[in-house]
Amino acid sequence: LILLMSPILYYTQHKKQAPQILVLEDISQSMDLKHNSTTKSQHLKPLWQEMEKKFTASGYEVLHKTFANGLEGDKNNTLLSPALKELSRQKVFTNLEGVVLASDGWLRDESLSAVQQLGCPFYVLADSSQNPAPDLAIVNVRCNRYAYRNEPNTIRAEISSQNYSGPAEVRLLMANKIISRQNLKLEKGITANVDFTHKFNSIGFFPWKVEVAALPNESQINNNIYPGAIEVLAEKQRIILISDKPAWDNKFTLDAIATNSRWTAESYLNRNGRLYSGEVLVNKLEPDNLAALIIINNGILNLDNATVSFIQNAYNRGVGILYQGLPVNELASLLPIQKSNITSTYQGFIVPTPVSANYPMLNSLTLNAKDIPPLDYYYVTASPGSEILATINNPQNSPAIVVQTTGTARSLAFATLNLWRWQMQSGDDGYTKLISNCLTWLSNKSTGTYNAIYNNSYFRGEEIRIRLRSEDEIRQSRLDVNPRIRILDKNNKEVYTDFLKREGDEYAITLQLTEPGTYSFEISDKETGKSTKGKFELSETSIETRDYGYNLSLLSWLAKETGGKLLYKSNLSTFNPVPAKPVEQISRKEIPLYKKWYILSLFILTFCAELFLRRRWGLL
Repeated sequence: LILLMSPILYYTQHKKQAPQILVLEDISQSMDLKHNSTTKSQHLKPLWQEMEKKFTASGYEVLHKTFANGLEGDKNNTLLSPALKELSRQKVFTNLEGVVLASDGWLRDESLSAVQQLGCPFYVLADSSQNPAPDLAIVNVRCNRYAYRNEPNTIRAEISSQNYSGPAEVRLLMANKIISRQNLKLEKGITANVDFTHKFNSIGFFPWKVEVAALPNESQINNNIYPGAIEVLAEKQRIILISDKPAWDNKFTLDAIATNSRWTAESYLNRNGRLYSGEVLVNKLEPDNLAALIIINNGILNLDNATVSFIQNAYNRGVGILYQGLPVNELASLLPIQKSNITSTYQGFIVPTPVSANYPMLNSLTLNAKDIPPLDYYYVTASPGSEILATINNPQNSPAIVVQTTGTARSLAFATLNLWRWQMQSGDDGYTKLISNCLTWLSNKSTGTYNAIYNNSYFRGEEIRIRLRSEDEIRQSRLDVNPRIRILDKNNKEVYTDFLKREGDEYAITLQLTEPGTYSFEISDKETGKSTKGKFELSETSIETRDYGYNLSLLSWLAKETGGKLLYKSNLSTFNPVPAKPVEQISRKEIPLYKKWYILSLFILTFCAELFLRRRWGLL
């Protein structure tokens, strides 16, 4: 009867749970490096063992875990956040009160938000003693990702000197051969810069390394070498400027071109129908590696048939045209503006149209149009099929900026002169940005961009992060793609493939490779057909072997940020944990008897037995 009325049994359980302390021991490769007379792991071991005893004696439950590249990763990197996240997923923490961190502090986490999310203090162990031995180190090397054939390229190395003042030799090596060396005088505690300038006479991918010669009594030599790589491309993209006379428009336009290292400018003056470079007559323009054409007409431009034919052929190949001034009849089929019956110049202010919002290369102009001084302009008409991006504030609203696209070729025309005056009143280089962005858009023959962002060189053990920026033809982020990356080794064997994940306005992937060497990759999207390629070098030098000493600034930040303490061997004896306060956990549990088959079977058997006996005894 009781079972029928209450088929569920309830009971409560009282249990005391001791607070937990997590001891995290760094076992990465850098912990095996010597600091003074012992390795860092040997120095920290008795410290974290003493901390374990103190917390255990105070009533805490102590958990000991090791980490390097996460919990289960190799020793070639030090990442704390993956270790904490993995422990959280394993539900190791039930009542965590603190973390004892035994590490040298050379953490390479992109973000340490996992530390704040724990919400408990970090008791950080370290060694504040300084190593008195002299040490030379290459702290960083800065170099362009790309160089151009037969053009000087600079590789800048930052050299630090600890406990040493005197001469040193720095060398640049390629294929294990010294190609340049420099001698310099170092001062203790001061970082010096060394510049190597080198010309590459062939295209390709070239690994290099910068090396500072070790001192006779120097023991920490792993940081004396810094590897890198550079990709050498063919000559720079050419931009040709043709004008009818020397003018400030020419000068400021050439200055804007010079801000982009990928471009080289050629300026020609049109006199009596012929082109001159300075005082030298130019009979033929070269079409090779041409990115864009700039034509500036102050009213007297007279192009001969050869020049018109060159411009026409370049446009048909997809070379963009940036035109300024009075349009000429010879280029009527290429330009988005046409000459009117009025050929005199007038002055007025420029007014962007709503259509200009679709062309981000004009952003600097549309956002600052009110700051642009009055311009000299011509009355023109827009060609059929073109788009008017700006007008003049005259009664006719005559076109000022007009764009036209024919196939892969683009032409952008300004029916104005003296726009350079804006540069004199702009505090943020608005004119330079405008010209540079317009030329970038004109030289981009594709309907969008698909660019990979990455480093040319990585240390062994370092996280390899590759980003992708996908944009449409007007440089707006395109986020409807599904990019996949394939990474090949030097033997063209696929070693990695995966899809990139969206991060904000970009796509990205983070991975690690173990075998040193040169790798190539391709990121492609099947639906759009877009793809991009690149190369990078994975150095034989492990990133961990350079991590001498302790990163006290980061260790101190961890302790302060979490409300913990930074402890050394000298002050560890004074540290006494707060006595643990066990948490009493009351749990109410239930046993659903109606779900237990043996209970139901027993009930049925008992009921049947009762019926049998009652009938046998004559009670039924």
